[in-house]
Amino acid sequence: MTVRALRFTWRDCLFVHWPVESAALDGAIPDSLALDTHDGRAWVSVLASTIENARIPGTPGVVGMTFPQINFRTYVRLGNAPGVYFLSLDTGSRIAARVARLLYHLPYYYADIVSETGTENRVLSRRVHPDTLPVEFEATYRPEGPATTPDHGTLDYFLTERYRLFVPQAGMTARVEHDPWTLQRAAADVRADSLFEASSLPEPETEPRVRYCPKTEFHVHTPTRLD
Repeated sequence: MTVRALRFTWRDCLFVHWPVESAALDGAIPDSLALDTHDGRAWVSVLASTIENARIPGTPGVVGMTFPQINFRTYVRLGNAPGVYFLSLDTGSRIAARVARLLYHLPYYYADIVSETGTENRVLSRRVHPDTLPVEFEATYRPEGPATTPDHGTLDYFLTERYRLFVPQAGMTARVEHDPWTLQRAAADVRADSLFEASSLPEPETEPRVRYCPKTEFHVHTPTRLD
């Protein structure tokens, strides 16, 4: 039995999605996982956001940590269980990077991340973790149109409504809980080439699918063994 180990608010969430050839991910996905596809297409995504008031459930928000984060992920299955597999995670918090590496064995890296909000939003990340390449991500974006909750079976649902993460290198998985995403379309100028290069993936040749969510509540459960 698992319990909620961490709660936080995900704020100013920018989703940037690219279709990729399944074969391009062959070397990036552990053999124990199956690549999950939508209408025969594999996807990789960046989620740039601010983690707000990250803390143990039951503790007051005043003790929580707030920091920016960039996660780079793809979509997988273990048997009938869908989830996400993280190619990398960059965070503006050294403590968060250390804790996530220790407890969840996730590929976290410390980065200088600047987030600006206003008429046009901007996020700029440069990895400065010891003994790593200076991987960068940059996006300017502007949400457009009404916010909607994706219908089951749609591509937006496939790319966002995920309730499990897998770390097969450590033989672990963890359940996650979150409110249904309410998404807006967004106009964006994105530069993510070095994220792809660092994960030995070809640079995308198509324009990304971009969505925005102002905030959602999130819980991560204690990890369990991956059977």
